[in-house]
Amino acid sequence: MIGIMATLLVATLTMGVVVSIVPPTISIGIVVGVAVFILSFASTRFALYILIFATLLSPEFGSRSTDGGGVTLRVDDFLLLLIGFSQLTRTAIYRQVGLFTWTPLNRYITYYMLACVFATGMGMLTGNVRFVTGFFFVLKYFEYFIVYFMLVNNLDSKEQAKRFLLAMFITAAIVSIVSAAQIPGGGRVVAPFEGKSGEPNTLGGYLLLMASIVGGLLLTDNAIQKFRYKLGLAFLLLLMTIPILFTLSRATWLAAFPVYICFWFIGNKKGLLSLIGLLAISASPFVIPDAVTERALYPLETQNTKWARQHQETFAGITFDTSSSARIQSWKAAFNDMTNHPLLGYGITGWRFIDAQYLRVLLETGLIGLSVFLLLLWNLLKNAQKIYKEAEDPFFKGVAMGFLVGTIGLMAHATMANTFIIVRIMEPYWLLAAIVMATPTLEALDKQEKAEQAETIASLDPAPAHQAIPGTSR
Repeated sequence: MIGIMATLLVATLTMGVVVSIVPPTISIGIVVGVAVFILSFASTRFALYILIFATLLSPEFGSRSTDGGGVTLRVDDFLLLLIGFSQLTRTAIYRQVGLFTWTPLNRYITYYMLACVFATGMGMLTGNVRFVTGFFFVLKYFEYFIVYFMLVNNLDSKEQAKRFLLAMFITAAIVSIVSAAQIPGGGRVVAPFEGKSGEPNTLGGYLLLMASIVGGLLLTDNAIQKFRYKLGLAFLLLLMTIPILFTLSRATWLAAFPVYICFWFIGNKKGLLSLIGLLAISASPFVIPDAVTERALYPLETQNTKWARQHQETFAGITFDTSSSARIQSWKAAFNDMTNHPLLGYGITGWRFIDAQYLRVLLETGLIGLSVFLLLLWNLLKNAQKIYKEAEDPFFKGVAMGFLVGTIGLMAHATMANTFIIVRIMEPYWLLAAIVMATPTLEALDKQEKAEQAETIASLDPAPAHQAIPGTSR
């Protein structure tokens, strides 16, 4: 008790001195940070709810550059550090609280983390990676794995999983409304608080993932019991479709096709999906905005200026616009430079910016890192499919199907974007991965709880009426 009181006294005096000499905004930030730390220490679930909303609704600071320089930080980055530190403290005090629950993905996450660390370390030694930039980018890469383990460690019931998923749906609805409000202003819509240079691809990938989860629940029989909840999810799906169109993100539009096809093959409502597809195709000439049509056809437009003709790429007889041609040229340069560091790559941020996930992994971590990354993706798909087939609860089956299809969609999205390192997409993705991977455990706990309840009820039931009581006559 004396030690606790002394610690509180020192902490209070320190905060008093700091608050008196720093600007008010920093003082408020310190107080909020301490409050978050205390609340996270007291309740990890509370911290996770904060993190779910902060993932898409927190401001971004810093700047990015096309040569791998610059660092962007967001409020939820600091929240995650505070929450993570509070959990380490909690684990140190309460030995029964674990850090890493076993899941089928643990070894592959470990392999990928080691590949990133070794590749970046070698990049620092060879001078390809700046220490500060490389360190912070590797730390950002690991953020979503921390989120994954935090949620896996704290999921203990189906109802809890539903509440976390509801918080994610509320966040998606808020993001969709705020993004849709940008449409009258013209231009491409982006996620809230994206800083000076918002990225529409990020918003498109996030909404595509959440739409896949909603689709999985709607297309699974009895996953949602009440009609008003189904109606709410259908409205949310429609609400997310509007900003997806106005992101003008061709990567998102292309990724939507494998999502639809996978739902058609995996789900059992092929007739409904076929009808929706036919209606969408029939109505598209009348309801698709002109800006969406122009954006879709833009890669095939050619310019007749001398400079444009010199910088346009032609493939299979098709001449692409200068923007798409610049992307193709960067891909060619990536393959040429990859031969200089084939095994471990240049290290994270060691090569200039490239907007293609698989090529970026290849350049930054080499063939070793790319192999481990693809192995992680394969095991995500394999385990999600297994859980979808074996899950008995329709709710978990719907979430697993949506996650499986959403992963395939993000893999397609990643051909033209750095999808699997964008924190605004990956934090929700790994929260959903935690729910899916914890499904077998949650179902086992649910069965055990029901069995115990049945046993308790049976033990309290009086003797059946047809049985004679000793010492009496009928």
